[in-house]
This record gives sequence, structure tokens and C-alpha cells, in this order.
Amino acid sequence: MSAEVSAARTPLEQVLVQAWSEVLGIEPIGRDDRFADLGGTSLAAERVLAIVRRRLAIDLGAEVLVGTPTLAEIASRVQAAQRRRFGKRLPAHRRVTDPGGKARPVHCFAGAGAGSVSFLGLAATIGAEHAIIAYQAHGFESRALPAWSTAGHARRHLRALLREQPAGPYLLVGHSFGGHIAVAVARLLVARGARVEHVLLLDTVLKDIDTASVADYRAAPTAPPPVRERLRTHARVALAGLVRFDPPTQQAVFWERGIRAQNRLRPAALPLSATVLITDENADQERRWLAGLADPRQIERVPGTHLGMLSDPAVLARVGVLLNRVDPCTEEAS
Repeated sequence: MSAEVSAARTPLEQVLVQAWSEVLGIEPIGRDDRFADLGGTSLAAERVLAIVRRRLAIDLGAEVLVGTPTLAEIASRVQAAQRRRFGKRLPAHRRVTDPGGKARPVHCFAGAGAGSVSFLGLAATIGAEHAIIAYQAHGFESRALPAWSTAGHARRHLRALLREQPAGPYLLVGHSFGGHIAVAVARLLVARGARVEHVLLLDTVLKDIDTASVADYRAAPTAPPPVRERLRTHARVALAGLVRFDPPTQQAVFWERGIRAQNRLRPAALPLSATVLITDENADQERRWLAGLADPRQIERVPGTHLGMLSDPAVLARVGVLLNRVDPCTEEAS
């Protein structure tokens, strides 16, 4: 590392600094440092990429590391790649795995501010008997007008889902806010006379969240943000999907949009085909779900954290077991 560290200048560079520091155990790290010069190995580089994918919900490949670039150069490459993708008309879903043959589709809905890459861990865990099809908000990755409500997300995703799988039975999974979308999609499918075999809600929360803040609700301030910050947030939310922001801001803006939609939602009782997995971090959610929205048999507690569950082998293995379970209570109508 150089004697004089040049500090990160952008939110994206700050995320990269944090990821490098977490993996390498080194501080401080500057924007002119090179990963290999700090002792980074190929395995460590994969860990960094995984952290950045998870925190920014972007599709990041090892090509950004080619040629021993500096941290600032990596950030520039990521920005350029995101700019190119935003200018294309890309669908808001992708087949994360496509084993072909008789693999059963599993339709997975990402949480607020999260992308389809959220389900890479699940895809790697459940094996070739399932094809993971992951959905994210329209406008998150490429220019499009996003939905403003949970029902709006569900209606737009339903069209893509039916193209991918015209007939049931259906398996649906949603993480966080994506769980509410999964339930809404399930109700639309049932209204069409289709059979939904199972809906898995992964740590989907029911608590109210401060709609004025783009910060994570676990660290939300007790007082409202300054007026200037709130006005900037409102402007960004209004322009989301039409204007490209840097990756950390894009993630925060779509998180904000999702939380606002969630706060307007008035959940109904879950269909019998649903199961809610609740992490230790959100243990209070069990009481909320059991207050007339779910039967105790539909609730399972799992260890770990809200975001960590998407990469926790034990939790993901349990998801795989539930996806393979044939539930005699599965309804064709709810």
C-alpha cells in the first residue's frame, strides 16, 4: 500500500474499500491501491465480488478485475458496465439457472433495492431439479418505469412469469418485500384458476418503516432527515428507472420505493400454500404474522440475519426441502 492513502471519492469506491477491508483485514485502503499488491488472492477476489453483489444488488463478474486495476479503476469499470446495461431494454427477470429438461421453475422475487443476483446462493444450493427464475423491480437495471405498488409489481411480473411457465403448478419464493409480491402474484394466479403449490416468504416483514429515510430501517434515525436530504430523496424516487444513478444510490432509491409500497400495503391472511421463514434478527415478526395473518404451522424460525439468510447454507437447504414438499393443504383457490 502506498505511504499516503488517497481516500475514496464516490459511494461506489467506499463500498469497494469496505469490501476489500473486510476480506483482507487491512486498513486503510485507498482508491489507488491494487488488490494483488495488498495480498489479495483469486479466492479472496471472489469473496469481494460476492460482497459487492450482495450489497449493491448488481451483476458483477470477474472481468472487472482483469489486468490488476486500482480500486478506482474497478469502480470506473463497474460504472461503465452499469451505464451500458441501463441503456438497453432488458427484462426485469432472468433465468439464474437453466438446467433444462424436466427442471421445475421456481419464481423468486427480490426484496426492495435488491436484484435478481440475490438468488445466486439459492440457485447453487437447490440443485438441477429446479430452474431459478429471479425477478427484480422494473427500472432497477435498465431504463423502465417502475411500479408504485405491490399490486403493480405483481401484475407486471405475472406477464413475464406466464411466458416462462404458461401452466402450473407454481412454486414462488420472495425475500423481504419480495415476499409480499410473491403472495400478490399467487393470488393473481389463483384468480386465473391456476394451482400454486407453495409460496415461501423469506423474512418478509410487517413493521412500518420510516418513508422519509433511504437508510436501512435497522439504523434509521430517531429524528427525520434534514429537509434538503428529504427533498433530494423524493426527487430521486420520482426519477427512479428513468435516470441512472451510481450503484449505491440506485440501490438506496429502489429500497426506498419498495418500502413506501410496503408501508401502503394492507396484508390479508396468507393462503394455505404459504410458509414464512423468520430469522433471529426479525424474531418479533413471528408475533405480527400470528396476529390473524398466518397459522402457527405456516411459521418457521431459522437462525441468522435478514440479508445473511440468502447465503446461509443451512437456511437455503431448508428452502430446498420446502420446495420439494408436497403439501396436501395446497389450494387452487384462496
